[in-house]
Amino acid sequence: MPALEVIAVNPPEESTQPSSQPVVGIIYPPPEVRNIVDKTASFVARNGPEFESRIRQNEVGNPKFNFLSLGDPYHAYYQHKVKEFREGRGQEPVAVPPGFQQKAVASSTQLKQQELLKQAEAFIPKDPPVEFEFIADPPSISALDLDVVKLTAQFVARNGRQFLTNLMNREQRNYQFDFLRPQHSLFQYFTKLLEQYTKVLIPPKDMMFRLKDECSSM
Repeated sequence: MPALEVIAVNPPEESTQPSSQPVVGIIYPPPEVRNIVDKTASFVARNGPEFESRIRQNEVGNPKFNFLSLGDPYHAYYQHKVKEFREGRGQEPVAVPPGFQQKAVASSTQLKQQELLKQAEAFIPKDPPVEFEFIADPPSISALDLDVVKLTAQFVARNGRQFLTNLMNREQRNYQFDFLRPQHSLFQYFTKLLEQYTKVLIPPKDMMFRLKDECSSM
């Protein structure tokens, strides 16, 4: 009895070439629809499912993109093409549908802009900024009189109200210190400077806490 010849059969390897044979169980759309489906599948395979969601929103009511719906007869073909492009086996369509590439690029740009906006929202302060209080417009007076007002406000802020009382009693006949009187036109400016110098020299606790928070968040 002659010996039997055993032939080793290797299992078929998965092809990495673009598929050209029809797949059983999938309804293939006509060429004009297939071109749009293939191009959409190519973009979705490269940009992810978020890009597909963006197309759904932008093309609501457009019958050319009904294949994105689960109940559409061409949806299975669309999913098949997405898988092919992800695996590198898809063949790019020859022609690009008019206006589709522009819409796809615009949608991708919108997604990136939304991501940047979400990142920026974390740095946007929710509360309005505190009103800037360390400023006072100087009146139209001579430089010498302005220096007298500023120095007086600084000394009163440093030494307290008793110093102000003693100064008023001592200089009550000196016209350069008339701004210490409430009815004088420079009294409000002097009072504003006194408040600001006091906060700088003896800052309240809430201001110190606020400054620390602002420094830590920078």
